Amino acid sequence: MGIHCEVRKCTGCGVCAVACMDEKDIQPPLLRKIVRKERMEGGELQLTFNSQSCFHCVTTRCATVCPTGSILRDTETGIVIHDNAPCIGCGKCATACPFGAIFFNTDHIIQKCDGCIDRVRQGLLPVCVEACPQQALEWEPGAK
Repeated sequence: MGIHCEVRKCTGCGVCAVACMDEKDIQPPLLRKIVRKERMEGGELQLTFNSQSCFHCVTTRCATVCPTGSILRDTETGIVIHDNAPCIGCGKCATACPFGAIFFNTDHIIQKCDGCIDRVRQGLLPVCVEACPQQALEWEPGAK
């Protein structure tokens, strides 16, 4: 579920990251969308790319460890969101995320991809998925 990248289609152009930064008014280095270069070995060295952000997991390790319930699944969309109000900034969610998709901004406030929840509620795709020129990103709505 969530935003999936078909690595065979991804060219590493970074359009998804730029679209996210523009949509969310985010400045580097605080990116919610990261295009990573990965080396795969299979007889020869190959360079592939993977557009990565929060996967909006069905089993959310980040939510399980949060002592204030700040990380939760939106019942309408299935998107895993972070509520800043009860958050105490302990960072347990960031440590628990196996994908490194949760981090602190310069004000020590947790940041993560929100799946463009406002867009999804309107029936639109997350902006990174819509912007991908290679159609390497796919949106798979989560369990509600």
